[in-house]
Amino acid sequence: MEDQGLSKDVLEEALIEDAEVKSNLSIEDQAALAHIDAALEREIEVRSLQEAAENAVSEGRPVSSLGFKSRSPVISRSQTPASAARSFTPPVDPQSLSYADHLHKLAENGRYVEIPAVFEAMLATGVQPISGAYNALLLSAIHIPMKKIEIVSKALDVYADMLRRKVSPDAETFNILVGLLASRCLEVAELKAALEAKRVRFGGMDQVGQFMLASHELEHAILCEDDRLDLAIQLFDTSVNTDAANFTAETYHQLITACAKAGRVDDMLRLYEHMEGSQIVPYAALFPTMITAFASSGDLVSAVECYNEYRNLAIAHDDGETTLNDRLDAEVYAAVINAYVVTDKIEGAMKFFQKIVDQYGIRAADIKDALITTGFVKGLITRGIYQEALEWARSVADEARAKAMSEIATIAADKGDTDTAVAAYSAMPPYADDLITPATALLAMNVRQTDVVGASKYWQVLCNPAVHVDLTFIEPTAMYAVAMIGSGQVAEGLAQSEMMFERIRASVSQTQPHLVEEVDEGVEFVTRFMETRGIPDPREIASQVASFQPMTASSYLSTPVVSTFEDTYDPYAHNTDFKGSSLIADDLEGNHGRKGPRLSEALNRFRNIRRAGRHPRYITYAKLISAAARDGKFDLCHDILSMARTDMPVMPQYAVVRYGWSSILDAMVGACLTVGNRGRAEQFHQELLEIGASPSANTFGLYITTLKDSTKTFDEASEAVRIFHRAKAEGVEPSSFLYNALIGKLGKARRIDDCLFYFAEMRALGIKPTSVTYGTIVNALCRVSDEKFAETLFDEMEAMPNYKARPAPYNSMMQFFLTTKRDKTKVLAYYERMKAKGIAPTAHTYKLLVDTHATLDPVDMDAAEEVLGMIRASGQRVEPVHYASLIHARGCVLHDMEGAMKMFDSVVKESLVPISASLYQALFEAMVANHQDAASEPVLAHMRSKGVELTSYIAKHF
Repeated sequence: MEDQGLSKDVLEEALIEDAEVKSNLSIEDQAALAHIDAALEREIEVRSLQEAAENAVSEGRPVSSLGFKSRSPVISRSQTPASAARSFTPPVDPQSLSYADHLHKLAENGRYVEIPAVFEAMLATGVQPISGAYNALLLSAIHIPMKKIEIVSKALDVYADMLRRKVSPDAETFNILVGLLASRCLEVAELKAALEAKRVRFGGMDQVGQFMLASHELEHAILCEDDRLDLAIQLFDTSVNTDAANFTAETYHQLITACAKAGRVDDMLRLYEHMEGSQIVPYAALFPTMITAFASSGDLVSAVECYNEYRNLAIAHDDGETTLNDRLDAEVYAAVINAYVVTDKIEGAMKFFQKIVDQYGIRAADIKDALITTGFVKGLITRGIYQEALEWARSVADEARAKAMSEIATIAADKGDTDTAVAAYSAMPPYADDLITPATALLAMNVRQTDVVGASKYWQVLCNPAVHVDLTFIEPTAMYAVAMIGSGQVAEGLAQSEMMFERIRASVSQTQPHLVEEVDEGVEFVTRFMETRGIPDPREIASQVASFQPMTASSYLSTPVVSTFEDTYDPYAHNTDFKGSSLIADDLEGNHGRKGPRLSEALNRFRNIRRAGRHPRYITYAKLISAAARDGKFDLCHDILSMARTDMPVMPQYAVVRYGWSSILDAMVGACLTVGNRGRAEQFHQELLEIGASPSANTFGLYITTLKDSTKTFDEASEAVRIFHRAKAEGVEPSSFLYNALIGKLGKARRIDDCLFYFAEMRALGIKPTSVTYGTIVNALCRVSDEKFAETLFDEMEAMPNYKARPAPYNSMMQFFLTTKRDKTKVLAYYERMKAKGIAPTAHTYKLLVDTHATLDPVDMDAAEEVLGMIRASGQRVEPVHYASLIHARGCVLHDMEGAMKMFDSVVKESLVPISASLYQALFEAMVANHQDAASEPVLAHMRSKGVELTSYIAKHF
């Protein structure tokens, strides 16, 4: 092996020494094996000379030292002309070939676990292994499950043993080793980048530049030592020098990518040229990586040349030549744009972008988002121009925008650009796939800026019960906890961190129990923070104080006795008419056998009770006020309240009176909200607070449902959340009605993540969702096209033991599969489920049925028209929208303009339904679809003659 150079000799010596140190054999055993090896080598040498002479005469060709075509079972590779020329090698023992063949077959069949035992048996019988056998052993070392960090070391141990036994590596050996080392380099680079992001985001709490957790400091140090790119390139060069370079496209891809990521542009270019000279067909993913590497080094010219290389290969590929394994045109274009931006040539980026858009024409929409996000946005982020990146990100479609905004918010937060980070996060839709990463970055940014209040907003996002927690939550939890503790909120900080740490423990203990140690490290960080600053745990102090209380002689010890009396004493009980109160309640609640409440009769009873010098119960006054409000008699509400103040003046020192008056004032708040007088509602609300009470959960629900001042649903949703938090702050235990009201407003504003958060919170508190809750959530999920979750919750709703059948959820699902998914089978299936539950279809249900038969394949106009008969049979009236759907279907779907006009004329002439704008709109749409715009003028004149108002659509059309 002298021709491999000094570097190879050094490597061999190091690996051989490593293998000998790790060997479990005693000195005596090693000596015995050496003696046997020497004897075998002499015998093999004699036989080899004989067999070589025989083969030369009989076959006229040299015998390969391998004896079979060894391939990795997981990597296929193309043979190149370079592999044809090989120096003559002496033949080997048939037993070695037999063992190598058997080991190869085991590897080929994925039976890696059996390979080490067979290899050991081969050595024990004195058979000298050849390169094919070692290749199989290398594959077993790679594929037998173990920690990733151990795989490379194990494979190098095998290689060291190979060199110690003076077995020459072949092309497959180098292919396996170089591919393994290169792929590990890429993994290490990715892991180091993730750790560096954590150091920037969470580090420096104890000392500037340090990781928060010591385990991450150690992990980073280990990864730095595990970067074997130098060794991978050295092995590649050795294979070239020994004429054993026959690498797969995958191995070239991994090694070139690793060099590009590490900034080793010269090595990257050299390896690509070798691949090209070996006539290996490259993967398209190489080119964006290489273009980015050239740009990062400031070499825009080479980046453009690299693009031209891909362009030429792509043109040849279009002509049927095998020049590329795959195509990634959009990614390559984006990489070129990124290169221009990174090298501060934004005008060049714009020109190239416009050139590509012009070339693609109408197909440009398919790649435009990728060009902007991966090209402009990524390039501007690299240069640290986050505000401009944000502006570019606003121009792409929803899904791409959410991803781009997430990246901008995260990186801007890590760099301390508060305005851009907040703006990017705010621009993300609530249903985005990943809100956690940017929320975590923003939380950390606020903590670094000592803004604990700002951090709490993002902490609430992480605390969402619907969010799946994992080990990545350890650092933000510890960071937020020490921020709270440092700001004086010690008890709250500890409580929040303990809650989250328990959730993390529960999530990891079910899968990988050993990871709980990392959670303990986060807890230890918080504890150490408090100890080094001498901050005591206030809960322990409170516990110690409580343990001394029984020994005190304080006069406050008698307080519980006094409180018990005051809690049960009612100064007005002697004058309360309980029987009359019950009769009034029966009148108001309709328990008298007749339909509906009888407010007038209840008021007569109420006046008779008062004439007798008595009064009803507190709750009876509240029920009378609520009933009067429902009838719109607000003055009567005030009259009843005045009588209550006369009959039972507020005496807040008595708990029974406070409780009774809380129900009366609560009813007044609800009455004010019902009639739209929010100012008066706030006055009675304040009066409740003054006596130590709060409105009920249902009244807070009314606060939300009566929100009509704002025309923007988003503003209503935000106000609804504020009202809900106010209820909690006032100690109100939420009810299903309150949750339904909140979720309803959030659903209309398409804030689906918030809907799911409060839905999960509702269930976590043991509050059973009603059919209204499920209907609202299902409708919101349909609005954001979350099919799977919508169907899951729908099934859960139907399975409710006390399910109250309502048509709205079924209509939502039918409309979702009609307009979004275009699935006729699903629409009809939900209609059948609706009928099976005995739910009467609404006019909207029938419209959806008409649209389903008339617009979804296979189109069935007869079935669509039969729906009109179903409407009449159900006792309902056919409405204009039903005929409008049929007209639209004939004109726009079937392009039967004559049929559409005929149906319109019959509806109008026969007065089948009242004439409405929807009929005319359907006809105009049909005319547009059939390019008969000119014929619309007479129809418009007819519309005006009938006094039908123009809709915005029709007005826009004309």
